[in-house]
Amino acid sequence: MMAALSRRALLFGAILAPLALSVGCGSDDRPRCERCGMFVDTNPRWRAGATAAGGRELHFDAPRCLFAWLQSDAARGSEAPWITEYYTQRRRPAAFVWYVAGSDVVGPMGPDLVPIGDEAGAQRFREEHRGARVLRFDAIDAAALDALDAR
Repeated sequence: MMAALSRRALLFGAILAPLALSVGCGSDDRPRCERCGMFVDTNPRWRAGATAAGGRELHFDAPRCLFAWLQSDAARGSEAPWITEYYTQRRRPAAFVWYVAGSDVVGPMGPDLVPIGDEAGAQRFREEHRGARVLRFDAIDAAALDALDAR
């Protein structure tokens, strides 16, 4: 009797567990980072994005992932890269902000580029947070991204 009950419980669990997971337990509708595949944090502080060729909205969990992706073949034909400005938390075109590299402020993927709205603010942030340097959009290349980990 007990063995039959155990078999039924096991069978019942084997059928219901996958069903429960597929119905929504543990599911997540958050977008994934286009570059690394991590879920994009619900806190918008580090979010970035772009529009793919064809108009699909792309999401990135940090400026670092956006810039690494922009240098890849996958970025061909993409446009309108944007970031979230650090202080205002507003979405801004990525080409129109300044980036502090090598600071003590760490993003969700580790050392990152901190987007600041203007040059004076970026220089002040660099001094206050021991940043290595301030960069413009066009100066961020593979070497600049690699230098983030060297610090």
